[in-house]
Amino acid sequence: MSTTTTNMGKNISNAVYVLKETYKNLNLFFLELDRIGEKEGFVPITPKFLRWKSDSDYDGWLTSNFIKLYQLERDSPLNHITSIKSGYLYGIEVDLEENEYPIISLIRYNFDYSGWTRIPAISDHWVFWDPFRVEKFFKITEDSGLWTSIPLEKGQSRYWGIQNAVAKTIPLLSITSSEAIKTQIFQELENLPLI
Repeated sequence: MSTTTTNMGKNISNAVYVLKETYKNLNLFFLELDRIGEKEGFVPITPKFLRWKSDSDYDGWLTSNFIKLYQLERDSPLNHITSIKSGYLYGIEVDLEENEYPIISLIRYNFDYSGWTRIPAISDHWVFWDPFRVEKFFKITEDSGLWTSIPLEKGQSRYWGIQNAVAKTIPLLSITSSEAIKTQIFQELENLPLI
């Protein structure tokens, strides 16, 4: 085997190793999010993160975007879906590739839950990912690092009654401790401005 082939093979193996280590660390991060979130009054509405997967599109073979959804424990449950609260939905989105470096987006979604019939499934990732990316259905603006998304009329029903969303991003690598999760994630989620 040639040196070039061997080096290319090692590069692929190293890349897969780094990805597996990244996934292992993300798993620890998500576990810690749930643990600290509960202490801060946030409850996860789904046990796992939301993600996009596809067997037919090679981009979907790699999970590079993860969304965890939370609500505040103090909010009252809905009458028609008791596992969902009547208040805001909070998203913590980890994106490994869309920017120059991995980021966390801290998001507050405002939904009209009257049309909801169930909690989001893992494959409903698009409902929470699209509002800051799909201009066909949303008016998306950014001002001084704060993103807002307001659905166009045709987007409101398609996206489960979303009223608006607001978000800010931080570097994933800036979160290095439990205290950082508490202050830079959960406290910041509650401090996101209202639209």
